[in-house]
Amino acid sequence: MLQVAVYVVFAALFFQNVAPEFYKGFMDGINGDVDKAGVITSVLPGAAIDPRLIPGAKDGNMQVNNNYSLEDISINAYVRVNAKFINTSPWLSALNMVLTFACLVILASIAYIINKVIYSIYEGSIFESKHLEMIRRIGLLLIVYTIVNYGFQQTDFYISKGLINSPVIILNASVYDFEVLICGLLVLIIAEAFKQGSILKEEQELTI
Repeated sequence: MLQVAVYVVFAALFFQNVAPEFYKGFMDGINGDVDKAGVITSVLPGAAIDPRLIPGAKDGNMQVNNNYSLEDISINAYVRVNAKFINTSPWLSALNMVLTFACLVILASIAYIINKVIYSIYEGSIFESKHLEMIRRIGLLLIVYTIVNYGFQQTDFYISKGLINSPVIILNASVYDFEVLICGLLVLIIAEAFKQGSILKEEQELTI
């Protein structure tokens, strides 16, 4: 049941973070990147727009009435822009695709290794060195994932930025995932603790 739960959770993560943009791109491919006037366009999914562009807003803040005011306004929207003069660098697009694929591969690898660890617990061989190395590998992959994911967010931002012209401004909403980084460090600590336990177990067996 734990093995099934791992794949269910990682599948849910995929559908939550990746599937919506895949679906949007798929539907755009079917419908065509052409607006009602017949102009070729390109769509930026989930773009964060500069709130200062809102009429009546000042520095991202806006007075609603005498009782309420809005602060740190955030706007997320699908932006459709005229693609006639868009010229995204091929290397940037290629890098974005590579980083996307790398994120998926890393997540799939983590799920696979976790299942192997669960099976080793079921077998009672978790304290063998090869299985302890798998736990350590999970921690390292989590740390690598934070770096690759941040790089993906940065390339995605620069691609979006290249598609937008004044007066519309795209905000850089990319953030480093410190939560996953902490999880990776905790897994490395657990792996080291298990390693010490394995050494003590071997010493006891030799003593006996």
